[in-house]
Amino acid sequence: MSEGSNLINIDFTMAIQIVNFLILIYIFWKGFAKKIGKVIEERKALALSEMEIVDQEREKLEEQKKISEKLKKESKRRANEILIKAERQADERKDQIISAAMMNRERMMMKAEADIEKMRQNAKFELQKEVGEIAVELAEKIIKENIKDKEDRIIDNFIDKIGD
Repeated sequence: MSEGSNLINIDFTMAIQIVNFLILIYIFWKGFAKKIGKVIEERKALALSEMEIVDQEREKLEEQKKISEKLKKESKRRANEILIKAERQADERKDQIISAAMMNRERMMMKAEADIEKMRQNAKFELQKEVGEIAVELAEKIIKENIKDKEDRIIDNFIDKIGD
């Protein structure tokens, strides 16, 4: 019997140790589970906050991209305005130059006409002295035709030069 009670006692002790071990595992598991739960919650909160930061940064980048596109468009618009203004100023300057050239041309033509008329008068008087009036009239006719031809050539040359 004593052997039987020893056997029971050993089994009972072992059962108590097993139960104590299981209780210990249960307590450890409960504490560990809480800690793991806290760690998981903290990591989850950290991951969510990092995702929020990433989303905020992405939104900032999108906003910067929009601003960059807006600046590009504004720069192109300003460049076009400047180009148009420069072209308009160049056209105005060209018109001024042409107008000045035309005025100079007119002055030169008037001076040339006055000089030609003066020379014609001098030639007429000289011819009248030498040849007489019939020769003078004939000479005037020839001179007028030559002057007209020269004026046409001068005007054509001037227009060709301005056109270039």
